[in-house]
Amino acid sequence: MGAKVPRIAIVGAGFTGTMLAVQLLRKLAGPAKITLFDRRGAFGRGLAYSARNPRHVLNVRVTNMSAFDEDAQHFIRWLWANDSVRGGAAGVPPSGHAFVSRATFGAYVEDVLRAAIAEAGPRARVAQRVADAVGIAIAPGGARLALADGASVEADRVALCVGNFPPATPAPIAPAVAESGRFVADPWDEEAIDRIRSDDTVLVIGTGLTMVDMVVDLLARGFQGPIHALSRRGLLPQAHELTRTYPPFLDRERLPRGLLALTRRIRREVRDAASRGQDWRSVMDAIRPLVQDLWIALDEDDRRRFLRHLRPYWDVHRHRMAPEIAREIERLRAEGRLSTHAGRIASSGIEGGRIKFTFRPRAGGAERGLVGDWVINCAGPETDYARIRHPLVSSLLASGLARPDPLALGLDLTPSFQLIGREGRPTPRLYALGPPTRGLLWESTAVPDIRKQCAQFSARLAAELA
Repeated sequence: MGAKVPRIAIVGAGFTGTMLAVQLLRKLAGPAKITLFDRRGAFGRGLAYSARNPRHVLNVRVTNMSAFDEDAQHFIRWLWANDSVRGGAAGVPPSGHAFVSRATFGAYVEDVLRAAIAEAGPRARVAQRVADAVGIAIAPGGARLALADGASVEADRVALCVGNFPPATPAPIAPAVAESGRFVADPWDEEAIDRIRSDDTVLVIGTGLTMVDMVVDLLARGFQGPIHALSRRGLLPQAHELTRTYPPFLDRERLPRGLLALTRRIRREVRDAASRGQDWRSVMDAIRPLVQDLWIALDEDDRRRFLRHLRPYWDVHRHRMAPEIAREIERLRAEGRLSTHAGRIASSGIEGGRIKFTFRPRAGGAERGLVGDWVINCAGPETDYARIRHPLVSSLLASGLARPDPLALGLDLTPSFQLIGREGRPTPRLYALGPPTRGLLWESTAVPDIRKQCAQFSARLAAELA
């Protein structure tokens, strides 16, 4: 009688789930059955890379978007090889300083999965199942996934690669507004966006990259009306620019102790770089490989201080816009078609069939009002799992198999990505990768972070199963 073939269930088949499957196919020494579950059937693309609008481009340079950490040119070579089919690669230089559409990247990830399945051959079976997992039960012999259609699936290991959840509705949004049919709670709700007329006035909650994406999307649909974007600080993401490589200036073995010392050290380096004619972006890029180490080195109090005071500034400098998109945003602002406001929403309501916000300006002074026909919530993904109303998340928390991390950034996990249950003990057979690991690693949503995470986890799991 042959050895039991390990069964691995991956819930979510966006970039994280797909790359986990790819890496497992590369690293598993023996036969295995891998099942990828995706409720939308967007295997390889997920929500992020299914964008229909070709003007939705990556916010990261091509050179940093390879599927494989050890092969930085992999995506560039794929673009060149597929230019006649996909287009968009003609302007990609060997340096990789270019920004292609998200749909193109989604096609690349699909291709990477197909190639990995073909290379594995009959050794590994990969099933791609269009289904929504709504519950998980753990037993001594394995795990059982409950699906929305009433079916169940047995597995030896389950990896949650659930990606990002839609933003939470801010507390000052009155029920009358939220239920008006003109409040777009999920900025990726295509049907709701389709209902916006070309001459309407749109209010946007948030001024980050999601707001930028929505503006680009509206323009592609022929939208001509005014857009007002409001966030607490009114900060817009900075633009990418071609920069020189900056030498490492932080020692992984002797990192500054505490948030204050670290902040001062980085600011000093930015000033020194500027005095030598180098851009702050070069300094930020030099920090990039150490971000997770820096986060791990902070105690919980410093992490909370960072989230409360520095996170917005980090986000707009770290997560930047493609240059062509930045120019478009500046043009719209100069023409008065896009206005950004800094302040907190004080109240909201319906007046004369339209939506009205009042907000307290960050600079002080009297409350101001904004009136529009639509509100799009671009406040960023919800990370507090205690507030996420998805059946699978609710089931995991209710059963005690999982708990939110202390900072409400994701799920509480061990350093090996195993879920920690309500009682503080690791939950056997159950893991999470990608965005749910924010509390553990902070930077865990970008391709360079996720591809490394999937490679490391799959190596450990393959060794364990062997």
